[in-house]
Amino acid sequence: MKRMILLLTVVLASQVSAAPLHLDLEMTSEEYQKLLQKIESNNQKAFKADEPAIVNALKIGSRLSQWIALVNQNRSPETAIRLTSAATRRGIPIDKPNMYSPSIIENDTRKILNELPKTMKDVLLATTELPTTIGIDDETFIVNARKVDRNYQSAARYKGVDQYRSEYIKAANKDVRGYYYLMTNKIGEIELSNVATIPASQVEKIKKSLTQMCLNGTGNLTRCKKEVTKAFSKNTLDETYKRYIKAAKRTWDDFFKIPPYGRRHDFKWSDAVATVPFNTPEIPKFIPYLQVNIEDEFRWNNWRLKINFGHYPNGPLLKFEPGVVPHVNELGGNEIVMDSNQPIEEYESQWTIRHEFGHIIGLPDCYHEFYDVQASAYVNYQLDTTDLMCSRAGNMNERIYLELKSAYSRY
Repeated sequence: MKRMILLLTVVLASQVSAAPLHLDLEMTSEEYQKLLQKIESNNQKAFKADEPAIVNALKIGSRLSQWIALVNQNRSPETAIRLTSAATRRGIPIDKPNMYSPSIIENDTRKILNELPKTMKDVLLATTELPTTIGIDDETFIVNARKVDRNYQSAARYKGVDQYRSEYIKAANKDVRGYYYLMTNKIGEIELSNVATIPASQVEKIKKSLTQMCLNGTGNLTRCKKEVTKAFSKNTLDETYKRYIKAAKRTWDDFFKIPPYGRRHDFKWSDAVATVPFNTPEIPKFIPYLQVNIEDEFRWNNWRLKINFGHYPNGPLLKFEPGVVPHVNELGGNEIVMDSNQPIEEYESQWTIRHEFGHIIGLPDCYHEFYDVQASAYVNYQLDTTDLMCSRAGNMNERIYLELKSAYSRY
């Protein structure tokens, strides 16, 4: 399932989304700031008009970032205010998706401001010079700052993606929450054979799930809603399930399986050690950066992956560009492009190089984002928050090992 992936002037190539703008769901505020700078430098408007709710959330969030940066100038690395870390990553579960729109962001901003300690609220809403201290204890500040920061990220994301809304509407066809709900709750053909036996608490969830599965197969929401309503009234839900279960499963699997066009021909498999060539970086410090992060991540039980550094005209290589959003040039491609402004010692950089290398060996992203026309909001989620290719909270797991084995052990 190939997807055109454009990030403004940069082509991102995870090739798993139907929408042209493909952004990691857990970008940091610093990464969103670079996205907004890219929009401004290209004189692009992300939405038809400056929506007050978006402008306000961005203004408050930007002031928070500037305040924290100023405070940290007088602190040691150990005592610096930090809003994210490996320990705070929780992911965005498929059954608890993130939703954002101007109205949602406006309501969240109002709620956040009402709950903020007066010390923080006064500073964030002021236009005067920022203080060099926070005025309250670190824990209280960080808890509240995270709320402001998340709201800023939603506003920045909206500004970045909304110019592509028509494509994100189409991406709703790949919403797999219906398939997930039925599989997780073990609801299948037998359970749907008699409407009268379905618990009242599950009726609407089942209707919605079957509608989403139908959408996976037809791409027509109006038709799917009518079809499921009719099936419910005629007691033929089991037939509807049978009609669309294959398309729904295929849609789910596309988020996890290495497609034929993403397979590398230079990936050498063995049940003990798999090897992948990689062009030796010109700057020596990037050799252990690659080797330690990638070889530490891609291992399972007694199996591990090993990088063979050398000169390979058609092999993977690492590039750095200032201010770029990290990406690969295509699924199974040869270029990992990282942000030269981000220190390689930071957690975000170390997670990103592991995740992007996954794309180099053909693994697709397993998260999704689309525009829900019924809710008038963008929706996104990760199919498995414990999976390296789904979430920044994820790691290498048995699923990835088995997928690599399936894709490469036959060659």
